Amino acid sequence: MKWYINCLVLITISLPVAAIELPDIGSSANLVMSLADEQKLGTSFFRQLRLQVELIEDPQVNDYINNLGYRLASYSHKPEQQFKFFVIKDPAINAFAVPGGFIGVNSGLILKTRNEAELASVLAHEIAHVTQRHIARSVAASKRMSLPMMAGLLVGLVAGLANPAIAHAAVMSVMAGNIQLQINFTRSHEKEADRVGIETLAKAGFDTRYMPIFFQRLQIASRLYDNVPEFLRTHPVTTDRIAESRDRAEQYPRKREQDTPFYHLMKAKVLALTSENHKKLLKQLKTMLKTKQFHDERAIRYAIAETALSRGLLNQVKIQLNWLLKYDQDRAIYSLLQAQLEWLKKKRVKAASLYDEALKTYPGNIMIGLDYAEKLLQHKQSRKAKRVLLRLAADNNPYYYSLLSRAYQLNNEKAQSHLALSDWYYLMGKTRLALEQVNFANKYKADYYLKARIKMRHKILEAEWQEEQQMKEKY
Repeated sequence: MKWYINCLVLITISLPVAAIELPDIGSSANLVMSLADEQKLGTSFFRQLRLQVELIEDPQVNDYINNLGYRLASYSHKPEQQFKFFVIKDPAINAFAVPGGFIGVNSGLILKTRNEAELASVLAHEIAHVTQRHIARSVAASKRMSLPMMAGLLVGLVAGLANPAIAHAAVMSVMAGNIQLQINFTRSHEKEADRVGIETLAKAGFDTRYMPIFFQRLQIASRLYDNVPEFLRTHPVTTDRIAESRDRAEQYPRKREQDTPFYHLMKAKVLALTSENHKKLLKQLKTMLKTKQFHDERAIRYAIAETALSRGLLNQVKIQLNWLLKYDQDRAIYSLLQAQLEWLKKKRVKAASLYDEALKTYPGNIMIGLDYAEKLLQHKQSRKAKRVLLRLAADNNPYYYSLLSRAYQLNNEKAQSHLALSDWYYLMGKTRLALEQVNFANKYKADYYLKARIKMRHKILEAEWQEEQQMKEKY
């Protein structure tokens, strides 16, 4: 998977073009790839990505990374651009952007950052790659790589993940005639992303100096441990580039480092979600708490509570939760932890009351709603689970549709169940299976409005499936 992403980024940043300090990002890019084209390509990539890597679909983590990303994007050169930020469960230190505003960050990179400004600097850099339309400009500069070629490369790489030789052949066939991978292009785009990203950081209220600081720290670490982070491989950092970005950063006033509480809390959640040895992690966290080796005590205690919960150590969860509720403000994540704790203690009535109360306090909160719906379905309370789910915004969350399908199925609403399952398959990149589920839905009785939805969904999926087949045949 690392090779795949690296190849995609390589194509993104490595085609020959002259270094331009203040580029015209309009006409030439639009000739080969419209904004609609970019969105379509990015959406296809993201759906296929779910088939190949493990995304952290945790609503808390996704909510945080998207809120941070939206905050930065609102101060970018194109605040109207749509973005989708997501986290990949991968210890490698990497981040990347693809057309349409899809920006991925590895869990390893999040855990490597020391403060929120460092994480924001990476997102601002990737946002700049999107707003400056580096991929479209690459295609325009090459004069030989069209949008279908890019789509063909994407399909070939995804299809070839199980067989590197196929993926390599896909790259070679598309890159024929474009073999002059000049370093000046890489430098020009990376420097431009630094410059634009630093401007975005400043406008969003972050200290711009943390961009060169983070890049330099990665560079030093790679020298000390002879292990170059993926981020440095796909975003080559030179001493000159760090010096130049530092000079730019110094042009902005210093900002007092003020991390939002959620940065440390979500970093703790990512740590708990990605650890392969919770017993060892719990021991380490307790030692850090005892010796006061932490930046934010709330985050350490929350990490202990989450890790203890995963191991069924309910008394330890209770101890940390009591402290959090006493010394920190009300937060949805603590309300969820309270309800989960009571549920595991088999106090179902009290847990249900806590879930209901939490959803009144935080209406539409997807992390609480999904967890509650799952618990209700486990105990065959499908009608209430359906009510909870239908009050939530799906936000293209596959887990939401899997739960909704189960709720409809248990309620004997077969057409709706198949339609929801179709949405799940589609978001997981399985267009043919999504189309099959729509066909199944069409076999059951339904009112006029549901039949119209099924018909429209079938038309859209059929067209997309045919287009995918044509692309595979061509490339």
